[in-house]
Amino acid sequence: MYGKRSGNVLLLSLLIMSGVLVVGASLGTISILNLRQARVIDDSILAFGAAESGAEQTLYQIRRVGTPSSTLNANGSHSSSSALSGVPMGNGSSWTRTLTASETTVFTSIPKDHSYEVVLWNPESPSTPMGIESLTFSWDDDCGGTSGLEVFATGWDPSAVGGFNPNIGFHGDSTALTFLKATPNVIDNDFTSNRAYRVRLRAKTCDVSNLAITAYSADNAGGSQVPIPSRLSVQSTGTFGTARQAMELRLPRLQPLSGAFDFVIFSQCSLLKNVTGVPCF
Repeated sequence: MYGKRSGNVLLLSLLIMSGVLVVGASLGTISILNLRQARVIDDSILAFGAAESGAEQTLYQIRRVGTPSSTLNANGSHSSSSALSGVPMGNGSSWTRTLTASETTVFTSIPKDHSYEVVLWNPESPSTPMGIESLTFSWDDDCGGTSGLEVFATGWDPSAVGGFNPNIGFHGDSTALTFLKATPNVIDNDFTSNRAYRVRLRAKTCDVSNLAITAYSADNAGGSQVPIPSRLSVQSTGTFGTARQAMELRLPRLQPLSGAFDFVIFSQCSLLKNVTGVPCF
């Protein structure tokens, strides 16, 4: 009897020890995985910061310095050139960038009575006409398809000598000139291929969402699709340790007009500051 009991106790002890070892090994594995995950998260934060640095440097060079996109793409690393890439990263992180200097279709949303600006002009080749004859607009709304899109276009000959001489066309409040929502899109043929344009769009009746703007080389959306060179696509990738983080920016090359131009004060009197006297009625 004593021998059988000793064997049972030994077997039970082995089972308990095996269970403790399994639990201990599992806890150790979980702890190691948690530590690795925490390290990856920390590395990812620094990698994302590096990606932001690459994007900010790119925007600074484009908007403030006026560096051509081809030059930036030829120096696409944080260590390529201190003049084009800024001071090299000092914390062990790095970034690379890729810049696309145009967009084939512009997507946006416009709240009611607010505006959005699209520039059909190439700042890197300012004397080159855009070759655009028509624009298409497609959008969604929350007012049962009764929304309208007002288009204000200012055009000029970019190759003209002797200064800026705009040719202005305005699509006003008349239903014959304001574009009402249609499926699949509406087409504006009021463009000439030998000009460049600044186009302001205003949402009427209700909010406009998922607005897609596309340019073509012929009337009625014919010919070939024309890329919009005033738009940028910046892809920046940051690296730190084993982590890589990427971000993409799609935005105008130049600063758009202020939203203050969405609202205009109309008066029969002169608007003067700090002037007292009989008011105008």
